[in-house]
Amino acid sequence: MSEIKRNLRRVVKLQPTMTADDNADNDVAFNWTKIEGACSEKGLATMLQSVAILDADDSGAPLELVFCKGRDEAGTQPAGAQALGTASAAVDITGAEAQAVGVCGSVQMTLSEGDLINAQVITKTNIGLVLQPGTDTDAIFVGAIWRGDPASTGATDSMDIYFGFED
Repeated sequence: MSEIKRNLRRVVKLQPTMTADDNADNDVAFNWTKIEGACSEKGLATMLQSVAILDADDSGAPLELVFCKGRDEAGTQPAGAQALGTASAAVDITGAEAQAVGVCGSVQMTLSEGDLINAQVITKTNIGLVLQPGTDTDAIFVGAIWRGDPASTGATDSMDIYFGFED
C-alpha cells in the first residue's frame, strides 16, 4: 500500500531579475525563472494557494504571472527562443512556443491593497491552481507580464515573490 501525503505546505521565495527600464503595459517584466522546490517531490503535482509580491521599486502596476512546466517532459529550463519575449518589450511568445514549454496557468496580480507609500505589497489567496512539474524536477517556471503602465523599474533585484504551495 502506498503512503498518501497530505497538507504538505511550503513557501518558496523568488527574486526574479527585473529589467531596470521604463516599462509599458503588456511588456515582459521578467522571463522564465525557476521556482525550485515548488513541488514536494520530483514529478509530483502541487497546488499554488497564494502569492505575495513585495515591489520595492513601487512600480504601481498589476502583473500577470504565467507558469510553465519546462521545454520537455523532464522539466528543463525553457530555451531563449521560448521566452515570453524580450524583457521590457511587448510579449511575443507564439502559441506553438507556449505549447512547447507547457504553459499551464496564470494568475492576475492586481493592486487592490498594500500601498506602503514607497513600495507595494500585492497579495492573492485561495488560488487553487494545480501545477505539474517535469518528471525529473521539483520545479515550476514562472514569468511575468506588466498588465498596466508601471513606473520605471530602477533596480534588477527590486521584487520579492512568495509562493505558497500545498500538496
